[in-house]
Amino acid sequence: MKVLIPTLSLAAVAPAASDACTTLSTSISADANVYRANSTEYTLAIEHWLLSSIEEPQCVVEPSNAADIGAILKTVSATRTPFAVKGGGHTSNNGFSSTTGFHISLAQFNYTKLDTEAQTVAVGAGTKWISVYTALNGTRFNMVRGRNPAVGVSGFTLGGGKHLKTNAHGLAIDNLLKVNIVLPNGTATTASATQNADLFFALKGGFNNFGIVTEFTFRAVPQDLVWGGHLSYDPADTAAVNAAIVAFEQTNTDPRAALVGGITALPTGPNGTFSAPTQAVQLFYDGPVLPEGMFADFFAIPTASNNWAGPITFLAWSGTDGGVSSLSRGVFHAFSTLPHTPEFLEDVVDEVSAFSAELGPNSAVYLSVAIEPFMAGSLNRTSSATSDSSAYPPVRNPVLLPSNIFFGYLDAAQDTTFHAPIAQIQANIVTKAAARGLIYPEAQGGSIYSNYALAGEDGAHVLDFYGAEHLREMRRVREEVDPRGVMRLAGVWKV
Repeated sequence: MKVLIPTLSLAAVAPAASDACTTLSTSISADANVYRANSTEYTLAIEHWLLSSIEEPQCVVEPSNAADIGAILKTVSATRTPFAVKGGGHTSNNGFSSTTGFHISLAQFNYTKLDTEAQTVAVGAGTKWISVYTALNGTRFNMVRGRNPAVGVSGFTLGGGKHLKTNAHGLAIDNLLKVNIVLPNGTATTASATQNADLFFALKGGFNNFGIVTEFTFRAVPQDLVWGGHLSYDPADTAAVNAAIVAFEQTNTDPRAALVGGITALPTGPNGTFSAPTQAVQLFYDGPVLPEGMFADFFAIPTASNNWAGPITFLAWSGTDGGVSSLSRGVFHAFSTLPHTPEFLEDVVDEVSAFSAELGPNSAVYLSVAIEPFMAGSLNRTSSATSDSSAYPPVRNPVLLPSNIFFGYLDAAQDTTFHAPIAQIQANIVTKAAARGLIYPEAQGGSIYSNYALAGEDGAHVLDFYGAEHLREMRRVREEVDPRGVMRLAGVWKV
């Protein structure tokens, strides 16, 4: 075990967290580590995709195995120390994978193991999707996974897991066969459809409410060469692109074809002036032979940029995203609707335009709304995907289409400034969607995809994700596995 002592003391050390760090350094294995502030390892461990998601913990604990995690959770239970668990660190919500207590880094749980005979993939909970892409490249196998290489496997999967492969294969959790998990009392166990089935249900969408997952085992799916790319358009053609998106939603019957649309405003000068919103699409075809006419409407519109390519490997396609690779600070939010109309997408364009004008002077540098049109039936692609197979989604038919709102900005002093505006644009868009009949009145939850949602006073509520019936079952499971409320000392959506 390596323990790095700070060269400079923290200005204020919470006694409980500090004591817990000291206790942990003597109760974990020789291969585990405890890092204190002002060490390189500490700094690397608390890194996030967004600087605004970083908090400074009293220490970082890096377990090496399930027994280490058990010892950590026992210490948490005894000391009631706030903590966080970081898998990939892509969240924009403070307190989800960051903390001022102590920070559990799953960096040593970083691996991808393909079993070609069983056609399964075991992935460590500290793995990012770029590592999975690379490990599976050339094997002719793949899985339903995050489209952004920087996203972590854990948060993506435990939130549900939507991807451009969802049309053909469903959600990531629909392809999840089992998880290895350390329960809040420190016991390591397995959850699957046949072992701890109630816990397995709750974990599929329920994040870290029930313990710390150490490994996921997924169903592997065949992977051939693909076609794909990112196409962006001039503002004058936004209406034409919106019409093409809606036409694709209404007419596509090939589950191997998928897209993500993005309505974006960018700064054009130093005084907070933004461009008129532009539309872009990320196109994907999961096969080596592109059917004649596929995506023809999008190619018929002149593009400002276009990196369409194929047939290429899935790994090569993952580099064609064209979206934001990283910004210094930012915040996400979400909404879901029934299938879009051109008029509704114009409503979204209007909202992005209005808010970019308002927020430009406040260091905003990127405003976008991404829409993800999935096919009818896409959430019932596997035999195990039923309305009662997972905590999320509470509604599988009709398929509610998720959208992600993102505000990127530069000024650290404005880390909370953008919460109210992003909540307001979300409310405005939902109101306009409702007026056009695009909000499913019987959703009973599922109206927001939790992986995209804003937390806090202005943000979402767990009822929006799970619905009342599923939420009751999740709470029953939580009381059974965590009667002392250990996991309530960590962030993420609490049920």
